[in-house]
Amino acid sequence: RARLPPRDFGLGRAMQRCSISQIMSCMTYSVCSLLMTLLNKSLASTHETIPLSVIMLVQNLVALGLIRLGSIVLPSATMTALKMELPPVEKKMLRKWIPVNLFFIAMLFSGFMTFTMVTVSLVAICKNVTNMFTSVGDYLLFGQPITRNIVFALILMVVAATLGASHELVTPEKGVNVSALVWLTINCVTTSGYSLQIKLSQKETGMTPYACSYYNALIATPIMLTWSLWTGDLYACLHNPDVQNPTLLLSLGASSFLGFCIGFSVFWCISATSPTTCSMVGAFTKVPLAVLGIIIFKEPVTQKRTGFIILGIVAGIIYTRTKVLERERQRAKLDDAHGFDVEKPGGQLKTELVKMRSSLECSEGESASDSGRNR
Repeated sequence: RARLPPRDFGLGRAMQRCSISQIMSCMTYSVCSLLMTLLNKSLASTHETIPLSVIMLVQNLVALGLIRLGSIVLPSATMTALKMELPPVEKKMLRKWIPVNLFFIAMLFSGFMTFTMVTVSLVAICKNVTNMFTSVGDYLLFGQPITRNIVFALILMVVAATLGASHELVTPEKGVNVSALVWLTINCVTTSGYSLQIKLSQKETGMTPYACSYYNALIATPIMLTWSLWTGDLYACLHNPDVQNPTLLLSLGASSFLGFCIGFSVFWCISATSPTTCSMVGAFTKVPLAVLGIIIFKEPVTQKRTGFIILGIVAGIIYTRTKVLERERQRAKLDDAHGFDVEKPGGQLKTELVKMRSSLECSEGESASDSGRNR
């Protein structure tokens, strides 16, 4: 009875057989995610100088150019190994991808708006609420079970987010900051909607996460160009002398470049280790993110605020670990159901198993990539 080759089970195996490539890929993903979040917070605070529509236009335009450049410069063997092949641009595929892109644009815009009103540490813990919407959507759309451990982690996340938001967004002098609360909620909902729509579209189109990033930038660029022209933001930005500030331009260029690097580092991390390890790296990255947010942006530190941050981060780690263990159990069930069967007639080797595994890994890769851009 034919057996499949042993698989990488994530952190356990990565720690046992740790190579330079594995360490570098995890560090690259973590650093890119950290820098991208901090730069977006910095740019959001200057939205009066560079409008958000122009920031999103530049970021998507640079991402599109770098993706195309990568497909030309990188050897085909490397592109294949990292699952970075680009599909041909087809009208039918563009039409199918428009719903995904609308969620993508709404996610990015609401993320920037949230950063203009709240601190990085609050965003780090409140974005965990996105997992609650996604878990419900996974259950309703894909039949993914919600275990007791997931429910426990979700309750911790909601409690941490509620306490953190009430501590920061509700003050005796000004009352409730309704605008910040609304934009934070919209960002959580659109991020969850984007993740679920990605899964639906990937099942229909079979695109890799890298191809998804390509189509996102390809569709978002003309939309953001039209938006910035229609509102006059692009004209106002080009004629604003403050835009010539070298530090501001460097931040915009760096965030645009990092937007591409995050996607590349995710694919590298998954290829060098596993989707499980990549997910855990993303969860643990929130620890230095919250600390750096407090230091760089001089966010106030109190015992309550520190407690809420720790509770939110721990809940996020518990949730991520529970989900990756669940994925491993799903793969084990697939192995038991298909992997040990005799070859099918005609010499075809377990193509159903390969497709189902590929679908799992694609959804994990895309989730990791976009959590980095919109943490």
